[in-house]
Amino acid sequence: MKVPEHIALIPDGNRRWAKNNNLDPWEGHRVGIERFREFLNWSYDLGVKHVTAFSLSKENLDKRKNREVDALFRLYEVYLGVLLDSPDLHKRRIRVYFVGDLGVFPQNILDLISKVEGKSKGYKNGSLTLCMNYSGRGELVNAVRGILREKIEPERVDEAIFQKHLQTKVPEPGLLIRTAERRISNFLLWQLAYTEIYFCPKLFPDFTKDDLTDAIKQYNQTRRKFGE
Repeated sequence: MKVPEHIALIPDGNRRWAKNNNLDPWEGHRVGIERFREFLNWSYDLGVKHVTAFSLSKENLDKRKNREVDALFRLYEVYLGVLLDSPDLHKRRIRVYFVGDLGVFPQNILDLISKVEGKSKGYKNGSLTLCMNYSGRGELVNAVRGILREKIEPERVDEAIFQKHLQTKVPEPGLLIRTAERRISNFLLWQLAYTEIYFCPKLFPDFTKDDLTDAIKQYNQTRRKFGE
């Protein structure tokens, strides 16, 4: 079975899982973070080199109540602390990137982001990209702004130049896995042009290694035509 080099993930359904289990929303996020840690190990064990996850969309952050946002930030602080000293990531030598509008996060989280990126900077065996307060449209707008700031002649602007101005720095995903819903929700709009998409109806906390295997099997069954 051929394994995609790069898997993108939209891990949706944490809040609904919490509601279904009569728990507070942040308890769903906590369980979702634990499931995500397992997802990473499953993926890297199978031979996946790069994982990009939609950790928090800009739209979701904007509409969440302050109490839930505060709880989310506390969970992120704990998770980033674990990530900083993760024996799995360091043993595997996985480089960690963060993309999105990170300026909204409190200083303690920004400090942890900087430490995690710095500690993994020299790793070259694979990558983990966490999209936090991220918007696919916003990434495209920022790329255009960067090109304009550099005053590049319009005739010189091609796909390669445009891609250099995107925040993501890894190969385009071969497979996108989305749980709970059937849309891409403003995620990696440029990068997903030729990506196979697997929609899993399960809420993310219920996602299993067998579900990941099923997604990869579908990836193998679908012929990639690259727009032909």
